[in-house]
Amino acid sequence: MKRFSLLVALLGVVFMSPGLSHAIDYTGQWRGTITQSVNECKNLGKGVPGEYMLTFIQKGEEFVGMENSVKRPYRGVVNPGRPQFVHLVGSYIDTGGYVMETVDLEFVTETTGTGKSVWRWSNDFFSCGGSFTFTLEKVQP
Repeated sequence: MKRFSLLVALLGVVFMSPGLSHAIDYTGQWRGTITQSVNECKNLGKGVPGEYMLTFIQKGEEFVGMENSVKRPYRGVVNPGRPQFVHLVGSYIDTGGYVMETVDLEFVTETTGTGKSVWRWSNDFFSCGGSFTFTLEKVQP
């Protein structure tokens, strides 16, 4: 009886552990709403408050996110130990320089989440940057 109780307790821990349980697939269309923004670049319209449509594609631990209007892919991975956290990195050319950006997502439920972006623009002579926070809401699978 003692072994059976130990086995039941061990199975309960395995199934309740987020790192060992089946991860949620966040693939689909999402609405991102920028709630706070800091932009030190006067001529770069990055992180303007408002709503943006986003596409997320998840295949296992691989994760790609992009804003639907400009379609620049940001690539990253789902944290296998904490599958609600995703870290993305993207870079692209803009306004005579290039932007490097990191985005951290935290999915609160299967259909909601939050995020933070930190970015830097540079043309090799001058650089500036900013950050913004946003909420996420899944609008369709």
